[in-house]
Amino acid sequence: MMDKQRIRSRFAKAASNYQSAAIAQYEIAKKMIRLMKENIQLRPQKVLEIGCGTGLFSRLILQHIKPKKMVLNDICPEMMPEVMDILTASHTFICADAETYAFPKDINLIASCSTIQWFNNPRAFFERCYGSLLDSGILAFSTFGHDNMHEINATAHVGLTYRSKSELITELLALNYKILVAQEEHLKLHFESPLQVLVHLKQTGVTGIKNHRWTKGTLRAFCAKYTSDYGTEEGVSLTYHPIYIIAKK
Repeated sequence: MMDKQRIRSRFAKAASNYQSAAIAQYEIAKKMIRLMKENIQLRPQKVLEIGCGTGLFSRLILQHIKPKKMVLNDICPEMMPEVMDILTASHTFICADAETYAFPKDINLIASCSTIQWFNNPRAFFERCYGSLLDSGILAFSTFGHDNMHEINATAHVGLTYRSKSELITELLALNYKILVAQEEHLKLHFESPLQVLVHLKQTGVTGIKNHRWTKGTLRAFCAKYTSDYGTEEGVSLTYHPIYIIAKK
């Protein structure tokens, strides 16, 4: 089970640095918007965004999709000040765990970027989305696949349990969604050192997986193995494995 309090705490602490550190997440958000523009009708009446964070994806939705009404959801109350500049009478913020709170009804589009890998039960989330979407409503989300941050998993033995693209498609089809888009890719970032990788993880809030305690010895061993296994002329690598899915009710 995910420790939601720990996840909330780590993302809250990362809020001030997230926008500048979340390089891969911003590229993923831009691609998600491009796929949405290519595959769904623009200007939906009502949009629900799950896991808005600091508003990185939210601002792209408002700029490119232009919904008349939008509900921004996040588990961290600390994110509300981060998106205050885009909140209006029509665009509102709800602080709640998206796995348990009652979604608004009659939604045209439910969108989420780089969030549902933190859920205990994505299938139950998909089912609840289905119940809140209007007929022909759209569920558009990105999450991460098995290769995501495999360097960290192999070196520090810390990582989430990810679903594959085919596993996600199977779950959605079983709920009677029609798959419009299903893509995946690998994005590789490079850093000067393994320590810079750890700083990057802290600044993007993804250290909420479990309480990993470093000693001088374990940190030294981690850096040596990481450099040996993933060192390149560009620096040490860190892989993101995003999956993009757009499904229609």
